[in-house]
Amino acid sequence: MKRWLSERGAIISGVSFAVTIVLCIFIIQHRSYLGQIESWGYIGCFIINIFTSGTLVMPGLGMIFTFTLGGVLNPVIVGIVAGVGEAIGAVGAYFTGYGGKGLLRDCNNCLYTRFTSMLQRHGSKAVFIMASVLNPIYYPFAVFMGMLRFGLTRFFFLTWAGRTVKNVILAYLGYFGLRSILQWLGLSF
Repeated sequence: MKRWLSERGAIISGVSFAVTIVLCIFIIQHRSYLGQIESWGYIGCFIINIFTSGTLVMPGLGMIFTFTLGGVLNPVIVGIVAGVGEAIGAVGAYFTGYGGKGLLRDCNNCLYTRFTSMLQRHGSKAVFIMASVLNPIYYPFAVFMGMLRFGLTRFFFLTWAGRTVKNVILAYLGYFGLRSILQWLGLSF
């Protein structure tokens, strides 16, 4: 039974990794179409955020689209749509790590053990906080959470909540404009 589960995990991880590579290649070869997708409004925001969150190619591109579309569309809806898209993309990263649990079994590093036990105790908070801040390491973090077999449903909803908070703020920054916010804070440039 355990062997079947490990084979199933390896298949899930392999398929997820293959899809990630295909998406990366697709984005690189068809990057000229990204501007056209942006003109699709909310649907374009959703698609762009799935692709940019589910791959390591151009991870900041989704933030730029969310910021820009927040300036021309309803920023709350843009933030929610972008949050759902990024959560779906992060599930792909989670599945990439899901099959790699066996890789962790051989690791007896004290720092690794401490970090793993901390994530097992405070995993929900860690996922939400990592999802809500702008950081370039969320993809590897999602892979690691998959390796730890953190609950998929809980991972998705915590990622969605954190990414939605982050994207609503980004969309409102686009809506009000960075210059207006800096003037409001009494800063000028």
